[in-house]
Amino acid sequence: MSEKTKRYIDPLTDFGFKHYFGTELNKKILLKFLNAVFEEKKQIEDVSFIPAAKNREGNSAAGVYSDLLCKEKNGNQFSLLLRKVEREFFLKNSREFIERFFKELEASTSSDDQPDKEHYMLGLLDFSFGDCEETYYREISLTKVDLKRNPIGKLSLKFMEIPEFHKRGKDLATDMDKWFYLLKHLRRLNRVPAWLEDERFKDVFLAGEVSALTADQQELYADDLKNKKKKFFEIYNPDQAALEAMKKEMDNGRLDTESREYFLEVFRMGYETGFEEGMLEIANEIGSVFK
Repeated sequence: MSEKTKRYIDPLTDFGFKHYFGTELNKKILLKFLNAVFEEKKQIEDVSFIPAAKNREGNSAAGVYSDLLCKEKNGNQFSLLLRKVEREFFLKNSREFIERFFKELEASTSSDDQPDKEHYMLGLLDFSFGDCEETYYREISLTKVDLKRNPIGKLSLKFMEIPEFHKRGKDLATDMDKWFYLLKHLRRLNRVPAWLEDERFKDVFLAGEVSALTADQQELYADDLKNKKKKFFEIYNPDQAALEAMKKEMDNGRLDTESREYFLEVFRMGYETGFEEGMLEIANEIGSVFK
């Protein structure tokens, strides 16, 4: 592992998402997370993972995800597709989920099988929509009703726009706030902050220790971190950024010819050092997913 690797596993890498939200081993963490997101609207007591071989999306879906059947304390069940949504696949992932809902609804009219009453997709977004709205959680719901006003199937898409969450630790009011904070900052933490010293989050920090991974797992995680960093460097190239900054400084008379190489070297060093703390936010501001 790199010496720059932090103490806790980043949940917004492919490896981290699967580690926290995609295994039987950490199902308790998944349950706590889902109940926090649904707040008081759902009380989930168990989840079952739908095997990849039986996954209703087949192999067309890009990215990592957990296909789940959730059971509430009152006995009701609903399906949930939890996924880490990549910027370039946002529209594709959303469209495939909606298509799946209507295909199952259509199939249920010609068979004796009863479809799940409710279908949810919960997307973890490590990018900003770029619409300048001060919001970090979005929900889109569609419910069809019959003449007696009884629901005949509910479709809901929930999106956690993690870069747009800016609350400080002392301002975290709900469990959902705390999960937003964890998703955004866990990769940077080297200790448990005071506002998360709670039994409900103890399992997250225990499971998140990079040092507890096997040697093979650490190598997989290290590769995943490199791939994540590479994607953002492709969006915001450090060499191009350095050249643009140098030109601006020279045009404004703040940099002479003899100092150009030194300026470029220092700028690149600062970019590398500050990437983990700031470049992700900069990259998220570049463009919109709808362009």
